[in-house]
Amino acid sequence: MLSKSKLSKFFTALFALIFAAGLNFAVAQAGDVVDVINESEDHTIFAQMLADTELDNVIAQQGPFTVIAPTDEAFEALGAEFEQIQADPERMQNIVIGHLFQGEVPAADVEPALEIEVAEGDIPAANGLVHIVDQVILN
Repeated sequence: MLSKSKLSKFFTALFALIFAAGLNFAVAQAGDVVDVINESEDHTIFAQMLADTELDNVIAQQGPFTVIAPTDEAFEALGAEFEQIQADPERMQNIVIGHLFQGEVPAADVEPALEIEVAEGDIPAANGLVHIVDQVILN
């Protein structure tokens, strides 16, 4: 049978391991705003546009940033206009920039300011917030 002292040390060590593992899990879950977008199956187009314009490198920095992330369906709904956007790197960059904001802007402030409905908002990231929208903000 273990003595109280050994049992206490065992549980202290066990708690420390569990706590450390929990911290590592929390850090892994709290990626930056680019990670949040890249991990979404519904944002492959926006993720690619971020990469194509190299703005993903900018918003992967310390921040904080707020990203208004249109779904793939939102881009596909643009039809031929989406193809025009893809063919014009400057326009694509301007549209992506129109979805990025410095600082953390809650969904409740984004909706009236941009006259857009946030489908899912205030998704936390290590360096800001991501809001999911079903339409593309065109400049």
